[in-house]
Amino acid sequence: MTLEKYTKKQIIFGSGGGFTNLVNEYHLLENGQLFHKKSTDSVFGELKKQKKDSVKLLFDKTKVLFDEVKDFQEPGNTYYFIKWENETSQSKIIWGASKENTPIAAKELYKELMNLVNLK
Repeated sequence: MTLEKYTKKQIIFGSGGGFTNLVNEYHLLENGQLFHKKSTDSVFGELKKQKKDSVKLLFDKTKVLFDEVKDFQEPGNTYYFIKWENETSQSKIIWGASKENTPIAAKELYKELMNLVNLK
């Protein structure tokens, strides 16, 4: 499956901003495929496929988070984001590095998602 043709549920996460304004964006698909693209890249590259059990748990946690927090958008100079997309809708949570009122569950989920990337 290629990312461009994928229309089912996916978790999109990453960070951006700062002096360089570089954005790192990751897409985790339900089937475990993980893609990455920097804002300076023209296409997404595929990273190591993730374990089915871990992916299911992350999708469950993301669904719960977005059931509780519909949209939260308080970016800063440096920002982090999690987006939840499916066939019919998209929701997002964006927060700045120094924002104290960011939902704790969003920060915790972000750390778990970034662990996938750091393990490559």
